[in-house]
Amino acid sequence: MISIQCFASQVNFLDPALTKDGQPYGPYRFKEIVKQCYIISTKCNTSYTDLLNITPVERDYLFEFIMEELRETQKLTQQRLKKANLG
Repeated sequence: MISIQCFASQVNFLDPALTKDGQPYGPYRFKEIVKQCYIISTKCNTSYTDLLNITPVERDYLFEFIMEELRETQKLTQQRLKKANLG
């Protein structure tokens, strides 16, 4: 009797098996995705479950835009604090 696997592999060959420090990559990446969805959901006032329906590219873009905005806000805040301390 020949056994044929009917289901696709659950391992993504594009992702590494381990992180740089030797930990399994899957749980690490899952935590990153959950964190991204959490941040997007809080900054965009949308539900976490709605974000599960967007594509990974959309999620990455939204996260990137939010992080750019936060960095810019932090930069402006630091500039204003410097001006306030000098004046």
